[in-house]
Amino acid sequence: MNNLLNLTKKEIKELLTPQMLVSIIVMVVIFMGIGTMVGNESSNATSPQAIGIVNGDGGDWSEFAINSIYGFYEATYGITSDEASQYIVMLDSPYGDDQQISQEMLDKGLDTAFGIGPDFSASIDSQTQTHIDEYYVFQNNGLIRSAVSAVSATAIPWISSSISHALVAEATDTTSSNFLLDPIQPSSHINQYTYIKGQIYNGVTPIEISTSITSQTLMVPVVMMIIIMMMGSMVISSMGSEKENKTLETLLTMPVKRTTIVSGKLLSAAIVGLIYGMAYMVGMTFYIGGVTGSSGGVNLHDYGLSIGLTDWVLIAVMIFLAIFCALGLCMILGAFAKNYKSAQTMIMPISVLAIIPMFITMFSSWGGLPAILKVAVFAIPFSHPMMVMSNLMFGDTTLVLAGLAYLILFTLITIMITVKLYKSDILLTGIGQTKGVKFMKKYVYTGKRRW
Repeated sequence: MNNLLNLTKKEIKELLTPQMLVSIIVMVVIFMGIGTMVGNESSNATSPQAIGIVNGDGGDWSEFAINSIYGFYEATYGITSDEASQYIVMLDSPYGDDQQISQEMLDKGLDTAFGIGPDFSASIDSQTQTHIDEYYVFQNNGLIRSAVSAVSATAIPWISSSISHALVAEATDTTSSNFLLDPIQPSSHINQYTYIKGQIYNGVTPIEISTSITSQTLMVPVVMMIIIMMMGSMVISSMGSEKENKTLETLLTMPVKRTTIVSGKLLSAAIVGLIYGMAYMVGMTFYIGGVTGSSGGVNLHDYGLSIGLTDWVLIAVMIFLAIFCALGLCMILGAFAKNYKSAQTMIMPISVLAIIPMFITMFSSWGGLPAILKVAVFAIPFSHPMMVMSNLMFGDTTLVLAGLAYLILFTLITIMITVKLYKSDILLTGIGQTKGVKFMKKYVYTGKRRW
């Protein structure tokens, strides 16, 4: 029993290293931060959203419909009529001028607007079903913030129900029962307009666009996570194994430049990682295509959100460079691993760095982040291949090129640091035998002084 207890203590001590504890704490903090951010995004999405109204009718029923929107805000969000007035914005654009309406929405920061046609009141009086036009401004703000069309899915039925109750109160025997139940036609693609990249498209809503974009762009973060964890673990474990088997000493005594050794190790691992990545992306493309195809996803090419062959090449280059950066970091951490077992715990910090941008790109976007988070996300090299596809779709080439330049610079820096480590004694003797650590042990920890 004592042997089992002692052996268990020994194994726990070897596995639960200070590096592992720090990684666990950092992981918890990161998930708490991500949870808070996603919670704030969800709270913003479910809080009262401003709606623009274009009233091209001016009749009694159009005024009744607008007043019903006030009632919708009161019942849905639990606010007063006066408080609701700050969320209901009357637009000056003429009804039917889709371009001017969209521009005014942009100027006033509105994502959603309703258009009431000039025959609205007349249709109600003549017992003819009518409709309310829906206008949207779609921007690359992530999946949660892009779900603005959900407001109209509940607001317009509320207006229809309010008018229906008013009609029932004054109904006569000659009134059509079908008309009384649904005086306003349910929302359909015929009267839905969405502003995307300077163009107005009929028959699509932001949630449909956002869902299709997410289904395509999600595969890059997932593939990056898989490759970083798989290849990073292989590289770090290889370094730990080489130290344990004493093959690293033989390699370093060969008449080969350390730069060549480092570059060869990184390049070979990055190429294998890229091959794995491309294979995973092809498989996920077919998988996601099958899922979205069966669920009626929209064709992004029809809305100017597709990417070409040059864009795919750029995506592949950025993935390759990001893998190179990850492997460079792994080699730097692996230099401090004593053996194969301790090397296994070194991949955790790299995985943490990859998780942060993956979750952020899933629920938000670069444009929707506060300044301090933008700096943090930009500094993580794995963020750029995760954001590149959506950035290319929306023509944000400045951020793409800046990310590419940063990846190249980060790659060169990691190579330089790794080469310096390979030229030092740390790689063979470990961090505990360096001159700085020896000095600390001798003159600080023992209380001695050199003077």
